[in-house]
Amino acid sequence: MSSLVLPLSAGGDRSTPAAALTPVPSAAPAITELERVLDAFRRVNRTAKDVVSDSRLQQLEWVASELAIALPLGLTATAGDSLADLLAPDAVHAYLLLGRGGYLRSMPIVSTDPTSVDASERIRIYCLEAFARHARLPFEAPDLPPMTLRPTVSPLFADLITGHLERTAAQWPATDRPDVIVRGLAMWGVMRDTLPRLGELESMLLDDLTLTADTRSLALLRQPQGGLRGKMPEPEVIELSEGTAGRLSDWIERRPTLTARLTGGVPKHLWLSAPPNPDAGVPLNRRGISRWYKKVADAVQVEQDAAGVAEQDLVPTRWETMRRTLLAQREAREATP
Repeated sequence: MSSLVLPLSAGGDRSTPAAALTPVPSAAPAITELERVLDAFRRVNRTAKDVVSDSRLQQLEWVASELAIALPLGLTATAGDSLADLLAPDAVHAYLLLGRGGYLRSMPIVSTDPTSVDASERIRIYCLEAFARHARLPFEAPDLPPMTLRPTVSPLFADLITGHLERTAAQWPATDRPDVIVRGLAMWGVMRDTLPRLGELESMLLDDLTLTADTRSLALLRQPQGGLRGKMPEPEVIELSEGTAGRLSDWIERRPTLTARLTGGVPKHLWLSAPPNPDAGVPLNRRGISRWYKKVADAVQVEQDAAGVAEQDLVPTRWETMRRTLLAQREAREATP
């Protein structure tokens, strides 16, 4: 059965574009069933984000949209008949091949990073398993691609970030520096001292911080990763450098001004949005932190370009790449007798 995108006008106007008369096939039964399963995940997400987080729901919706794109391309002869047929081994194999080949992308890309391809395939398989588990259907999970980390870079790049931030801050007297500059210095110090993932940085609270004459530390709740998923996170108390502690003190002094205009209570999060952000004073989320780091790294890259630095030696614009670089450096230093 099919329907028209747009009907002819009531007066029979023949100026209706031809494209408006293109038949659009109804969704295959498999996609209709898949949408019902996806709706169930959406309901759980609204009430229990610890069971289906926002990021996981986004992944489930992404895989569902890819399956809808892949089905007309030809998975198997019966893949559209039911969700069970769509999740059958042959159909899954064909879907993963299309995904790995880049045929299901909705936007063009310049190049394909093999590491990114493997990560995407692991997400696809996880989501297919979740669909089958919820629908109580049998599912033969394909072998997962191996976990491969992106290569690390020179640890000296972190010093370039530090130097850029300090030169930017030096353009103002300490008391006149914009809040975003004061926050940036403090956040970068915490990043270097504690090496948190973005989610861990986002969840830091004022109560996690201890700044006294005798103690300068931060309690960090590491988020379980990889094979540790599902385990209870363990708090870790990390000693902060003297410079980071001083910059945190400067940042904390700015917080009352930022939160004065808020209603409904003062946020307990350590990191808040700062002007010119219109939401100044509200907790800074991981996306905001990622954008901040990329903006700083982009500025450093401009400086490197002006100095004629080769492209492979540019500062990474992803915090995770820099984090793992500094972590590898620290582990190597600690392993040295």
